[in-house]
Amino acid sequence: MSRKGLASFENHSSQQTKFQNLGQQLLRSQHEELETQFQVFQNALTAFKEQYSAEIMENPKFRTEFSEICISFGVDPLIVSTDKNKSNTTSETDDKYNHLAMRIFEICQLTKSLNGGIIPIADMTRMINNEAGVDPMMSSLHNSIKEVDVQKAISNLKNIGGEIQMIKIGSSNYIKSIPQELNSDQSIILATCESIGHVSVNLLRDNFGWRKIRCKSNLEELVSNGLVWVDEFGNEKLYWATSWINKEL
Repeated sequence: MSRKGLASFENHSSQQTKFQNLGQQLLRSQHEELETQFQVFQNALTAFKEQYSAEIMENPKFRTEFSEICISFGVDPLIVSTDKNKSNTTSETDDKYNHLAMRIFEICQLTKSLNGGIIPIADMTRMINNEAGVDPMMSSLHNSIKEVDVQKAISNLKNIGGEIQMIKIGSSNYIKSIPQELNSDQSIILATCESIGHVSVNLLRDNFGWRKIRCKSNLEELVSNGLVWVDEFGNEKLYWATSWINKEL
């Protein structure tokens, strides 16, 4: 190769190096800018929370939307919703339980269309353990996350509102992420559904002595809230527990 050719090659190589260096500088600059924007946004969310704390705590819909905005921008609403001095002294274990709490919150939001906002704590624990292998924060919390860990994490969610809470239906524990309360009839229906998979008007009438209108009104409300699904293919409508249906999905 001639000297002219070598010079051309060296010049091309030098230009490539300059472009690579320029690209790396741009990436660093963008990264620093994003970090600055993220910090500004987090500070803005904190200021917003402090200014409108009363409205956030009093309005369940507003509180849920605020939490979802935090999550969509990668900001932990548990941190935004706590005092800064406290967050600075949060232990590593508390951080992990906060992380677990936010994953519970996300799963509740993602599965609400499937279960109506009430999910067995056993199912929640199973889903989190299934993803522990791909989430270092989850796997470092325990070798296997237990229901007691989920219960402890849920207590942390009180900082962003009281919609997500533990309830008992029959002998089983559930996580409820909707503001509606269950009446005693609906709790009995859901407990029966969880035991045998489904109920019907006749089953409720024969076993509990309820009148037909009582059975239908409670079942229709559970259906409208997405807590049970209807099977109309047989001679009689069957009302299935969402957890039984989701096992087959």
